[in-house]
Amino acid sequence: MFSKALLKLIDSAIFPAIFIIAAKIIGITFLSSYFDTSYSVEGLSLVYTNAQDFIAVNSYSSLLMFSAVFAGLIWVVIKAHVFHDTHVKPGFAAQLLDMNMHSMVQGSRIIYSESFVWISYAWLCTLIFGVYSFYGLAYWWVFYLALGVSVIATAAIALDFEKEIKANIKPTFRYGGNDDLEISVGNKKLIKISEVSKEFI
Repeated sequence: MFSKALLKLIDSAIFPAIFIIAAKIIGITFLSSYFDTSYSVEGLSLVYTNAQDFIAVNSYSSLLMFSAVFAGLIWVVIKAHVFHDTHVKPGFAAQLLDMNMHSMVQGSRIIYSESFVWISYAWLCTLIFGVYSFYGLAYWWVFYLALGVSVIATAAIALDFEKEIKANIKPTFRYGGNDDLEISVGNKKLIKISEVSKEFI
């Protein structure tokens, strides 16, 4: 069971990694041309003759890379708060069903695994940007921006997780025929009045 969950997590992390790396490479290529920088190609590396050109390209390409992360974070936060099956609004769920889009409603395992991946990448990028800034390889505002977004996204997922916990511990009452009443918390049935009645009859 653990190995399946780990494989699912790894599988969920592959596409975001490719997406983020591609954004960084595209950003470096485009910005090097946009800023008309002077550089030479040595193997798989670009060597800039001007330090300021390198800092500018590295900063803005890092910003473009984090934009890819930001897009992923927006998506998982929306899924967690709007399309989460444990607390999706009934009226909204009915609308999705009418539009044949009910597959957008997903369970906690999928949502939280994807959220973990994107938040992990967000904090990893933030750490990298912090190292860049500390050593003078990028502008500090890129690090501060990434840090702020990472904190907000983490808090948003934490709030959804709190909703999930409350949904699982909130008692529910189901009424049946013949004055039958069932009380349960989450998926666990606590008591059924008809069963208790039989014991005393």
